[in-house]
Amino acid sequence: MRNCALAWAAALLLVATGASATVFLQEGFESDALGWEVVGQINNEPGVLWHRETHRPHTGTWSMAYNTGAPDYNYDVGTSWGLLASPWIDLSSASSVQLTFSSWLETENDPYEYDVAFFMLKDDGLPWVELAPDIQTRPQGQWNDLAYDLSSVAGAPEVRIGFYFSTMDDIGNDFEGWYIDDVLLTDGETPPVPEPSTLLLLGTGLLGAGAVLRMRRRA
Repeated sequence: MRNCALAWAAALLLVATGASATVFLQEGFESDALGWEVVGQINNEPGVLWHRETHRPHTGTWSMAYNTGAPDYNYDVGTSWGLLASPWIDLSSASSVQLTFSSWLETENDPYEYDVAFFMLKDDGLPWVELAPDIQTRPQGQWNDLAYDLSSVAGAPEVRIGFYFSTMDDIGNDFEGWYIDDVLLTDGETPPVPEPSTLLLLGTGLLGAGAVLRMRRRA
């Protein structure tokens, strides 16, 4: 989740502008990311490479990374896969749903064959479904801000989103891997631009506040 200053800013902005945006999930991994789960395998044995990391955040101090961390920052550990899964999300009140998140990817860059990265979606009682293969075609070695319309699951009482990475083999894995940050699930509404008086209120408030998936059949 965002740090305290950003949280106060968002709250004050919504109050001051009367914005109607509904936030169903907001995660910047600045805390312990409660409710998020990671599962995976390394060389066909239980093992997880997904972890919180300070090496390459998009905003703030932390992001989630699929690699070994310091000092090597790669996923050259053999054959591996891992799923980073959100808490269950209640979308029963939603008529539309939009997901945005920031993605930084560096791989063997052979989309759909090796070192694959997918956004995942799970509706309660159904298997994980892999979506958004275009993640692998975005420019590598830089942050990309991505957005997806998930209105097909609007009204569902229990939904999870996930981020799945698989090397598929043990060759060509000496790359930095995948970083995820600033995950936001909303009803798609955009708050209006605040008036100058609103910005003054916002600044004053801040000063006072704080100064499926088949899993390649391996799951």
